[in-house]
Amino acid sequence: MQFFPYFIGFLTVIFLALQFYPYFKLRAARGKNVPSVVGVLNDTQQQLSRLLYYFMAPKCGMCKNITPIVDELIKQRKDVIRIDASQNQQLARSFSVMGTPAFVLVDNGVIEKVKLGGMNKKNILKMLDAPND
Repeated sequence: MQFFPYFIGFLTVIFLALQFYPYFKLRAARGKNVPSVVGVLNDTQQQLSRLLYYFMAPKCGMCKNITPIVDELIKQRKDVIRIDASQNQQLARSFSVMGTPAFVLVDNGVIEKVKLGGMNKKNILKMLDAPND
């Protein structure tokens, strides 16, 4: 029974590593070239150099709160793209998205910023309109 505390500690470390894996995987995508997005972008969006991809899933609770905000932005702006990660799993994997909601900002064909988790409208606009770092 002397090993029991070590076993619990080991399980805790494994659990935490699995919780943070999608976050670190998505952050590692920064600076990489954008994968092929054929069929996702319309002609106007293909001409833009800066785009924000929003990956969501219909069964995701946080996505249900954020999607109406993103839909409103899509109506106002042409540089926001919503992608259903459950329908486009290959595209999500190619962007290294392993959890939803995820925001991926692309500038001139390179992944510039990534954000996993919820954001409000103000922070989404701030991410879109921020100058290049």
